[in-house]
Amino acid sequence: MQRFIPITLYGLIILAGSMAFVSIAGVRVGLLEPVVGFILIKKTVLAAIFLFFFSIFAYWKCQEACNKEKRCFIAACILFSGLYSGAWLSFYVPKMNLPLINDITTDTKTPPAFITMSSFRHAGDNEISYSKEFAAIQEKAYPQVQPVITDESSSLVFRKVVDLVRQQGWQVVSLYPTAGVIEATATTPVFWFMDDVVVRVRSVDGKTRVDMRSCSRIGTHDFGKNAHRIEDFMSELRLSLETLDES
Repeated sequence: MQRFIPITLYGLIILAGSMAFVSIAGVRVGLLEPVVGFILIKKTVLAAIFLFFFSIFAYWKCQEACNKEKRCFIAACILFSGLYSGAWLSFYVPKMNLPLINDITTDTKTPPAFITMSSFRHAGDNEISYSKEFAAIQEKAYPQVQPVITDESSSLVFRKVVDLVRQQGWQVVSLYPTAGVIEATATTPVFWFMDDVVVRVRSVDGKTRVDMRSCSRIGTHDFGKNAHRIEDFMSELRLSLETLDES
């Protein structure tokens, strides 16, 4: 049995490595849809978990019968499969309890509306209109998603918002300075999921209020990405406006 263990380990490594390469490279060159790539990478995690436990079994089985080179190889399999599966599980497991929503906004009552983004979406993409069912779910899961309210003029804040959107590397789709609206598309770094963003700047009760909405084009679960994007953007905007106040 000992001679078949290294062959089995090699096979599992090649299988998992090939799937991981195809899942990411296939998305990058346009052969796979992002959701297909994500499904494939989840399968590689399952393969890595199996490889991890099988390697532990193999190391125990070969402690005396295998030579030093084989034991070192098996130990390397334990290390790398454990690191790989552990890295992905550390991402996935904490997000398992997040709600199955894909559209987040700082204003659930009158969320910023997309003006031209519908022309950039495909027939199979998610609805571009905000689902009111998400409001109560979002307020419970992401209470920290809040608008920015400032004493600065709306024109100045709008310019700051536009600059910040461009700094994020998002693709600007449309600008409506008179309406205080900017639409953009953000792309996730690994699987290139496309999320659409709209920021609205308007005067409310003598102050300038900035609201933002971020929604996924595909999928029912965003793993908290949209909420995290809004939080980061609003934090940077607040910091930028505070710098103005101090100067």
